[in-house]
Amino acid sequence: MPFFRGLLTRKKRFSSASAERRKKEHDCYLQNGSCVLKELLALCDGNCRIPIHYYTAIEIDNAIRHSNSKMDLAYVTLVTGLLDNRTVLVRFNERTFKNIHRDIAITAQMSHLKNVLRLVGCCLEFEEAVMVYEYIEGIPLFDLLFKKVNLNGKSLCWGNRLRVARDVASAIVFLHTEFSTPIIHRMIQPHNVIIDEKSGVAKILDFSLSISLPPGELEVQDKVCGTMGYIAPENIASGISTQKTDVYSFGVLLFQLLIGKKVYDIIDLVVDSINSEETIDFEEDAKSNAEEGNSMDRVDSTNSKETTDFKNVPTNYFVDRNIKESNVLDIVDPTILEEHGIEIQQQLKDYLDLARKCTADNGDDRPYMIHVARELSRIEKCFRALSLG
Repeated sequence: MPFFRGLLTRKKRFSSASAERRKKEHDCYLQNGSCVLKELLALCDGNCRIPIHYYTAIEIDNAIRHSNSKMDLAYVTLVTGLLDNRTVLVRFNERTFKNIHRDIAITAQMSHLKNVLRLVGCCLEFEEAVMVYEYIEGIPLFDLLFKKVNLNGKSLCWGNRLRVARDVASAIVFLHTEFSTPIIHRMIQPHNVIIDEKSGVAKILDFSLSISLPPGELEVQDKVCGTMGYIAPENIASGISTQKTDVYSFGVLLFQLLIGKKVYDIIDLVVDSINSEETIDFEEDAKSNAEEGNSMDRVDSTNSKETTDFKNVPTNYFVDRNIKESNVLDIVDPTILEEHGIEIQQQLKDYLDLARKCTADNGDDRPYMIHVARELSRIEKCFRALSLG
């Protein structure tokens, strides 16, 4: 087997060669299937919008046996495979996500949206369920912004950045408004956004840390989850998640699209209570640390080994006020001005004002995602009108 042998080994895939291992596959199937069904029932009373095809471990193994193509995201590898005579993306996690069943359930309910990577099936015979998505020739937004990978031979222009922001906002609005109770994503960041090279459409994935608000409630108490730099300050301080915590994360993404810098380049992180070499995520992947340039990355409280000690988490960080208060022409990614000049200055100012509102220190001062999406649509229409004029 090619280089994916290591992935399958890490996931402890059970070969069907022996009766004992077949029994383990069956046990995994029953356990994972029960968890997925529980999540589906909690979300939609069992009424799944998109049928999910079930694949066996042998089918998954055969699908990627001769593959030499993969896409690396944060903690996730998407391997190109062939199933049912069609090309697909098979997802393997580089670590254990105990909420992968929630990811399957939520993605299945959102796969009709063009801004969500469509789930076509899953395999429950691994210790951790494997997800199978539709195939797209995609590029992670992280690579486009920070590795200077080109989209169709060009850098990410302002029009495309506006479209990415609008596409992601649309998917989050659906999460917040179209389920029986709002669902908070809690992992909005460039690693979880893929841009379709052919259409330019942004597609989000990874709902493993998402959480539903209790019926009739506006907030939910939970352990801190997410990536440092994108987590709202009040969420780190209290562990309370609301729709406004997603708005904050999205606001940080807006700044990144505008400035073209990594998260630790745009936040002011004051660490008085912890050693700079301490890590919040005790099993942090070194590669992701290097990419973000900081030892504190994803806080994933779904793993018992990763329980967050709140007294050791810095709460006094925020988007750098020098950035927030600067003239937009002084902080915008130079490639945007090189292409458009100051003709789009008003759209840039309006966009920066929206990003500032989304990252307000107080959650009550932030707009709801539906209002954010409307403002982005207005800004984009103004830009299109100017471009066509």
